[in-house]
Amino acid sequence: MIGSVLLLVMAAQGADPYAAPEIKKFSDCTCPADASADVTLSGYVIDAKVILGADGRSVEDRMATIFDVKSSNDSSVSGRTAVWHSIDEDSCGVSFDYGKKYTVRARWSDNEELETDACLMGW
Repeated sequence: MIGSVLLLVMAAQGADPYAAPEIKKFSDCTCPADASADVTLSGYVIDAKVILGADGRSVEDRMATIFDVKSSNDSSVSGRTAVWHSIDEDSCGVSFDYGKKYTVRARWSDNEELETDACLMGW
């Protein structure tokens, strides 16, 4: 009886209960052979900085995660530190969860901001 009710609910929602399961597409991220980090830091995610899209409602793919750095192999990286990254998997993007501790491998960008990606993180 429960299976019949579930099929009716799925049909009412427009889902085909007999359709093959959707297979998730793998990311198009391709890592360069020379992906190397300038900085390795360890810290907790405490905030984020997003950039509004042109429509004023959406957010851009590039954002910064703010870490409370507890240790780093670079003495200039301490305290609250922004690490810029993409969130788009196809662009080798990564995402971080608030309150969790991460060890982050990053490099200095041309405009002297720290940035990371799935290649540097080993994800």
